[in-house]
Amino acid sequence: MFVKLSCMFIITIVIVIAIDMTVIIFQIGQLVSCKIMAADWSTLPLDLLIDIAMKLETLEDFIYFSVVCRSWNRASSLIKDQWKPIRMPWLLLAENTNNNPDCVRKIFNPSNNKCYKLNLPETLGARCWGSDYGWLAMVDRKLNVRLLNPITKAEIHFPSAEAILDGRPYDKNHHESEENYINWILRAFLKRLIVLKVSENEFVIVVIYGHFDHLAFAKHGDKSWTSVFVNQDFGSWMFDVVAMDGYVFALYNDASLVYWNIEDFQGHEFVKPMDYSLSKFEMFEEFKSGMGTLYLVQSGCDLLMVLRFKGEVTNSDDETDYNYDIVYETFSFSVYRLDLKNRRWEEIEDYATLFVGGNTTMSVSAKFLEPNLIYFTDDEYVLSEFVRGLGGHDMGVYDPKCDEIRQFYEGDDIRAVYCRSTWFIPQL
Repeated sequence: MFVKLSCMFIITIVIVIAIDMTVIIFQIGQLVSCKIMAADWSTLPLDLLIDIAMKLETLEDFIYFSVVCRSWNRASSLIKDQWKPIRMPWLLLAENTNNNPDCVRKIFNPSNNKCYKLNLPETLGARCWGSDYGWLAMVDRKLNVRLLNPITKAEIHFPSAEAILDGRPYDKNHHESEENYINWILRAFLKRLIVLKVSENEFVIVVIYGHFDHLAFAKHGDKSWTSVFVNQDFGSWMFDVVAMDGYVFALYNDASLVYWNIEDFQGHEFVKPMDYSLSKFEMFEEFKSGMGTLYLVQSGCDLLMVLRFKGEVTNSDDETDYNYDIVYETFSFSVYRLDLKNRRWEEIEDYATLFVGGNTTMSVSAKFLEPNLIYFTDDEYVLSEFVRGLGGHDMGVYDPKCDEIRQFYEGDDIRAVYCRSTWFIPQL
């Protein structure tokens, strides 16, 4: 082999005398590339391919690995259920309704600032909420409720959103048209859909809905939604729900908590919560007026409450002179940890990277992300109807060290009526 290579090299050098230098480079490149291409990577032993695949960290790398060839795809398919990527939220950007016949949705990865495109006609016109488990919780224009994995296209179906209205004093005849009725449910009636994992292979959807923030849940296969007893004191409303350590916690606008055993969300019986008595928490005017938002986040063994401060935007000292391209914006955050021993909220400054919005909340510790930052998406649906360019603009990353907000995505495709930008952690 060495003799053959030497002869080819000598022949090439001889030809140099008569031809241009660019041809030399081309011929040498061909020689090198032929030797590299001679290696058949598909013949690597299966156990070695599995070891390599198990060491991959990101979903992108795993997908790239699986499409190299048949043997690599087989290796990835054998370990797909055991392989776990680093938990990394992706952002499903707002739907593009202009010249988009294939219903392509862009997904943004903040860890590498890359965008990917997926055909997701299932999300057309729907309102979506993300989750930690790879699912998007969706309510479409026909009021169907389902979980959708945007990567694998797997689906889990739940009772219709219209079934939540059973026994409630809401009449569709009060609306001018069927279209207005659907718009009202998607924009005003449904506050949040939250995905809870109640067992290894079973998920439930918890719905916060109505003017006084009622709570209901359903499992796959249910024909109806099961109501959950909540605090209905005047002026008190629910902001968020999270599952942690076998319990389901609900957070109210006065920072109070109630909780249930997670087993209560696996039956079909009306359940009453247990009160989690806390020391008095000082209320903020932003939350009294409804301009602020509270989030409940599990972070490791801790339960965090994130306060988001928002305000209306005006062009002058005249409080009615709005900038109708913006109308509202976020200007600050605070983070509190639940002190289990003393039953009170204590403000903290050191925490993992937090992701919040009207769709889902999550805490992530990863080498790709800087800690103590809060990524947020637009969660305002009341004032958004006054925005000339639709809602979705109130999105960025908050840095508490300098008390500043900066943009993490520079594209202009973030505005939509219902399906705003939505955090989810992808899974195969």
